[in-house]
Amino acid sequence: MHVTPSFVESVLSAYPFALLIIQDKNLVDDSELKEISRLIVRFYDQWEMDLDLLEKEAIELRYFERKSFSDIAAELGYENHSSAKRLIDHSVKRIADSIQKSYK
Repeated sequence: MHVTPSFVESVLSAYPFALLIIQDKNLVDDSELKEISRLIVRFYDQWEMDLDLLEKEAIELRYFERKSFSDIAAELGYENHSSAKRLIDHSVKRIADSIQKSYK
């Protein structure tokens, strides 16, 4: 299975919405939308186990709280936004590589 960083980013971006959909009482539990949302949540729950605390915080700030690289850099104590971007890019690539290895 070929997993790209952009696939990982798509799942991470969908995660906050998936949580809202799962909690929506107006949707039946076995709806296709809730099933897909549960899958997205399970993906991240598995992936986050491989992240260290700094990587996890950076991912959550970027994809769940939708913060800019500059805001993330300031929050994590980095000098500039490019350091935060490198950390997030590295973390996303590491997740993609890990998934790919698990399917070999």
